[in-house]
Amino acid sequence: MSSKRIDFSFRTLIYHVIPYWICTLLFFFTTTAVIYFYLRQQEQVKVQQQLHSFQAVYNRQGPSALQLSFLSPSTVSGSFLRLESPTLRLVLISNNRPDPTVPLPDFSSFSVADNLLWHSLQSGTHWGGWSVAATQLQDGTTLQVGINSNASWNLCKNLIALLTLATLFFLLLCFIPARIAWKRAEKTSRQLAGKIERLDPGKTDPMQSASSMNGGEQLLVQAVNKLLFRHRQLTRELQESMDNVAHDLRTPITRLRAIAEYSLHKEDDPEHLREALADCLEESDSLLSMLNTMLNVAEAEADTVNLKLVPLDLATTVENVLDLYSILAEEKNITIHFRPQPDIIVLADQQRINQVWANLVDNAIKYNATEIEIITRKENNSAQITIRDNGMGISENELPRIWDRLYRGDRSRSKPGLGLGLTLVRATVQNHNGTITASSDLNQGTVFTITLPLAPQ
Repeated sequence: MSSKRIDFSFRTLIYHVIPYWICTLLFFFTTTAVIYFYLRQQEQVKVQQQLHSFQAVYNRQGPSALQLSFLSPSTVSGSFLRLESPTLRLVLISNNRPDPTVPLPDFSSFSVADNLLWHSLQSGTHWGGWSVAATQLQDGTTLQVGINSNASWNLCKNLIALLTLATLFFLLLCFIPARIAWKRAEKTSRQLAGKIERLDPGKTDPMQSASSMNGGEQLLVQAVNKLLFRHRQLTRELQESMDNVAHDLRTPITRLRAIAEYSLHKEDDPEHLREALADCLEESDSLLSMLNTMLNVAEAEADTVNLKLVPLDLATTVENVLDLYSILAEEKNITIHFRPQPDIIVLADQQRINQVWANLVDNAIKYNATEIEIITRKENNSAQITIRDNGMGISENELPRIWDRLYRGDRSRSKPGLGLGLTLVRATVQNHNGTITASSDLNQGTVFTITLPLAPQ
C-alpha cells in the first residue's frame, strides 16, 4: 500500500473520529464545570451561614458574646473570625483543625473586607483550602469569617483529575466506533464505485439502491443517478449541437470549395475570378459571423462581458432597431405596432441591448409573422417590454428548449439561422440583471416578455 493511500486512509479515519472527540470533550468540560461550580456553591453557602450566625450574635450581644459563640462546639472546625473597626481589632482562630497540613492564614495577605473562595490565604499563592466571607455591621465594624475548605477543594481536584483520565481513555476508545463507521462508509463507496464502473454508457437504466443501505447512502445513490442523467443529457445535447454546427458549417465550406475549384478552370477570365473572390468573401463573412455569434454567446453565458452600462431611454433603443428593420418589414408586408410608455429609463449597454431587440424582431419577421406588436411600460418598479407576433409559433414540446445553444426546432430548419439568437438574447438580458420569458401557441404566434431594472433616479 502506497504512502499516499495510507495518508489518505489516516486522514479519513481522523475525520470520522473528530465528531466522537467533540462529544467527549463537550461532556468533559460540561461535567467539570458542573462539579466545580456546585462544590464552590456549597462552600459559599456554608461560609455565608457561619457569617450570618456570628453577625446575629454580635448585633444582639456585642463582641464578648461573639467570642463565646465562636468557641462553642457548633462553630465549623478549622475556622477563623476577624473583627475590625477603628477602635477594635479581634482575631480568633479555631484550634480544632481538620487538616493540620493546611497552614494558618497570613492575615497580612488579604483585606478584612475580602470575600474569597478556595483561596490559600498565603502570600504569593492563589488557590488553596480556605473560603472567606465578610460584611459590615451596623456600627461600622467589619466582620470576616473564614472556614477550612480543604476537603471540598481536594475533592474537586480529585474528581477533575479522574474525569480527565476517563476523558483521555474515551478519546482513545473513540477510534473503535470511528473505524467501524469508516470501514462501513469505505465499503459503501467501493460498492458504488464498482456499480458506476459496470454501468453501460449506452443504457439509461439508473443505479439501484440496496435495501441494506441507510438513508444517507440511498441519497448518495440518488445523487449519482441525477449526475448520470445530467451527463447523458449533456452528451445528447452536445451531439445534437455538433450535428447542427457541422450542418451549418458544411454549406458555406462546400460553397467555398466549389467556387475555388471552378475558378481554377477559369484562369483566363479575370471577371469570373473577381466574382469568385467576391463570393468567397461573402461565405467567409458568413462563417466569421457564425463564429463571432458563438463567442458572444459563450461570453454572455459565462458573465464575462464588459458591459458599458449607461442610462438609456427604452423607447429610443427600440425605435433605433425598428428603423433598421422598417424597409425589410415593408417588403414583406409586415405591420409593426410600437406602443411605448414615455420616460422609461433603464441602465443598459446600448450595443448589447440593441442586439436583444434586433434578434427578437428578426425572428418574428423570419418566421412568417404579418403583425408585430411591441409594448413598453413600467411594472413593479421595473421596465417591461412585450414583443408579440402572429407567426408560426412554437410547439409545446419545443418551447422549453428554445434557449438551448444551437437548438433549432423541426419547423425552423427550413429558415436560415444558427440556433444561437435566443441563447444570446437570454444571456444578455441576464447580464443586465433582467429576466425573459416566452409563451407561444402553434400557428398562433409567440410572445416574449423582458423585464429590466430601471435606472436609479
